[in-house]
Amino acid sequence: MKKNKADTSVANKPIMSRFPVFFLLLLIIFFSTKNTFGQEQPAEFYNTYFDKIMGIQNTGLYQGIVYSEKYRTINEETQFFKTSRFLSGSVNYEGQDYYDLDLKYDVYDDKVLLKLATSVGGGTLQLFSDRLNSFVIDGHNFIKILPKDTPQINLYGFYEVSMSGTYFTLFTKLTKKSFQRNDRSSIYYEFVPGKSEYVLLYDGAYHVIGSKKDVTKLFPNQKKPIDKFYNLARRLRSSDLDAFQVALMKRIGVLLSQTNNQ
Repeated sequence: MKKNKADTSVANKPIMSRFPVFFLLLLIIFFSTKNTFGQEQPAEFYNTYFDKIMGIQNTGLYQGIVYSEKYRTINEETQFFKTSRFLSGSVNYEGQDYYDLDLKYDVYDDKVLLKLATSVGGGTLQLFSDRLNSFVIDGHNFIKILPKDTPQINLYGFYEVSMSGTYFTLFTKLTKKSFQRNDRSSIYYEFVPGKSEYVLLYDGAYHVIGSKKDVTKLFPNQKKPIDKFYNLARRLRSSDLDAFQVALMKRIGVLLSQTNNQ
């Protein structure tokens, strides 16, 4: 929340900078509890436990701007991923993982929203995209791809990890199209899914795969099986292109495994 021009965080200085002794005591309690529970607990458990001790509003996560709705909608055709309701998830923000959050993903504007705790007044915070490295929402994993990682194709934004295999990873850039509607008294908006963009991380580089030609160019030795898959899965390709791309990449992964094992 912006309290003045120089302060864009929800809280004032984090509690650890104001009370170093208190913070040190909490660390001792935290690691003592870690030893009590044993070493088999996952990192997610300890991070969540630590956030609960500190109060997540006192961590580095509560840094962003107050969100106000830009588009008036009257039905479920919204700009958000899956639903306009908050969904459970986690984020990696400035290199730190935070779990057990209530999130929304604005697909149209490529922004992630966080539901604030009632102890700091509730409301919604828009996280700074340049500080957000990745997030998980309703079990779907998204990572940020930057132009410096893709100098030849200049990608930027959050991409869903649609399929991860031995030889490559498929990323999907979700999009939405907006339509302005008029009722008798006001204007509202509806959003429908747009055409997704597919990117393959293969052999250390990112490749946009927008057509069968792009796929066969990457895997020339699999041209015949790729042609066959396109013919057999025409109905899936027409009805759900995202699912088709995942199925295609899984098939190519199997073919590469068979070739390498021969």
